[in-house]
Amino acid sequence: MSAQNLPIEMPRIDSIIKKRLVHAPREAKERFPAVLRQTHFSWASLTEPEYLMVAFITDDEQKRLKEFVAKRLNPFPGLITVANAGAAFRVEKSKYMTLNGCRVSNSFTFSLGPDSTIVLIDHHQSINTKELGIVTYTIPLAYIVSYGDEIDNSSVYEYFDGLVAHSINSWREADA
Repeated sequence: MSAQNLPIEMPRIDSIIKKRLVHAPREAKERFPAVLRQTHFSWASLTEPEYLMVAFITDDEQKRLKEFVAKRLNPFPGLITVANAGAAFRVEKSKYMTLNGCRVSNSFTFSLGPDSTIVLIDHHQSINTKELGIVTYTIPLAYIVSYGDEIDNSSVYEYFDGLVAHSINSWREADA
């Protein structure tokens, strides 16, 4: 079995989240995005053959996600296409890309290529879908890691951890 076919070990992802974000020192958390400063926050993981996404969400968004998953719908419609067309941003072989405060309507946000790591902060998406009509949602924080020649299912944990560490360092430097 190749590394590309291995299932994602979610306890390893959860361990990185808890170590870096949940159990971070209080003074570090003061610089985190608002969703991570709440007493209680949730995260949801989306594992696709081409990428891993971990999104930090509000309680309202958690309800919406559960409804979409129960209906076997993409919980983040319009956010990512792996086709090389029709998106606000084409991302390929890009590390530590950060998008903050974007609003995208009636288009995919990302045309996602291989070997990329992205931090998405305060993202607003609105898209007209065949199944549900207009769907509008906000992602307070998400980490996206796409697979390719460099990043595979065995190295995704190292890249995810590095992306989380990078985001923490950038938040720390932004207020310095």
